[in-house]
Amino acid sequence: MTEITAKLEPRLWRPIDPVAFFAALIAAPLLVTLATFWLLIPIAALVMGGPLYLVVGTPVLLWYLGRHPPDPGAVALVAVAANLAALAIAALLLHATGNRVELEALAWLYGCFGSLFAALWGAVFAGLYQRFQTRIFM
Repeated sequence: MTEITAKLEPRLWRPIDPVAFFAALIAAPLLVTLATFWLLIPIAALVMGGPLYLVVGTPVLLWYLGRHPPDPGAVALVAVAANLAALAIAALLLHATGNRVELEALAWLYGCFGSLFAALWGAVFAGLYQRFQTRIFM
């Protein structure tokens, strides 16, 4: 009887496969860039958004996967929300220092293009994580 009730109890924390996580984290932006390199914008996005993706995206994705299954649509929305939150913090700092030109460039680059690539990279990350995940961590 305890086996049945143990399966019905909700988990507060889900185990995360570290190898699958870091492999998907690195491979997602690289695969999106390789698939769309002919547009030239994804190459710039990888260079400009890659560090932000790693610094902001890693803890956000760890937090999300610790509580939810890796659904590509949901992870894409979480990635866009994290991108916009980072953009809002940077915009407040630039506004406080009076850097209007940098604020407009930041809003355009990271608000428009950053949100697009955050969604793409997040969805591809979730799909790769699902494929790479071993049975131990499911």
